[in-house]
Amino acid sequence: MKMIVIDTLGGDNGALPLIEGTAEYMNSCGGIIPILVGDKTLISSVMEAKGIFEDKFEVIATDEFISNEQPPMCIFGGCHNSSMALALEYLRDNDCAGLISAGNTGALLIGTICRLGLVKGLRNPALSTALPNINGGYTCLVDCGANVDCSPADLLRFGKMGSAFMQSMYGITSPRVANLSTGCEKGKGNQSAKEAYDILEKSQLNFVGNVEGSDVMLDKADVIVCDGFAGNVILKNTEATGKIAAAIAKAYLDSNSDTNGDQLFKYLTNEFDFNSRGGATFLGTKKTVVKMHGAANSSTAVSCIKQVMRLSESGFDKAIENALN
Repeated sequence: MKMIVIDTLGGDNGALPLIEGTAEYMNSCGGIIPILVGDKTLISSVMEAKGIFEDKFEVIATDEFISNEQPPMCIFGGCHNSSMALALEYLRDNDCAGLISAGNTGALLIGTICRLGLVKGLRNPALSTALPNINGGYTCLVDCGANVDCSPADLLRFGKMGSAFMQSMYGITSPRVANLSTGCEKGKGNQSAKEAYDILEKSQLNFVGNVEGSDVMLDKADVIVCDGFAGNVILKNTEATGKIAAAIAKAYLDSNSDTNGDQLFKYLTNEFDFNSRGGATFLGTKKTVVKMHGAANSSTAVSCIKQVMRLSESGFDKAIENALN
């Protein structure tokens, strides 16, 4: 039985779907002791309604949380009783598989650094996400929003951590690492991209060269490294493209009775449904932290718990440490 810390407050949809998702996971998979941080009355009532009683979970009671409108630095002062701060402190002080939160991304990033600490040799953690690719697998995009200004050495570290993530999460023994640039040829891109190419090429990573933005989902690499500004644009654009594609398929269905169109719509909806994909993983923190989408629902909670448990079982924290050292 592994403990997993769940910050139930701060998400766009409130605490209820995260509590319900936790109960769904326990009823279908088991094997965890959730440490739920938030409204004790709500947590207990929802869990009991799902047939899970207080000997099967723990509650850290608080009604304070960090909203998305608050500046990330607020976690340093005046927010010590917020659900996020309490969740991070519990994770720090106890043997847990990891933590999931749908709260303020910036505050979670800063709180993770100051309360958990980073693996030796790392300036900042990176935020990674696994995007579906054309061949049914996944491509890890690092960084997707945590570090908007990055040095070439940062990108090398992103490649190492992204490789450790793909090995732990998906069992890929020698992940292909690529550098995001404005052209596939060596020498393309801005100065940082050119310097990163040289560093990555000389590393022990399985470096396959540059990829362009149009290549991200074409299975040309298992890990793509970039600064968080470019990565966040790609991530948000990918989500939007999936929604647009699904809307086009739905419009087609509304005017046609073609059953193949119905299958296409279902495929597109499932393929780009962020709720079934888990969350973004912080790479480089001493313990596993997964950031759920702000609009997380019960399916998001289930998939994120599965993600944390898989990483825990594969020794992900140690793999990151080994990759950087």
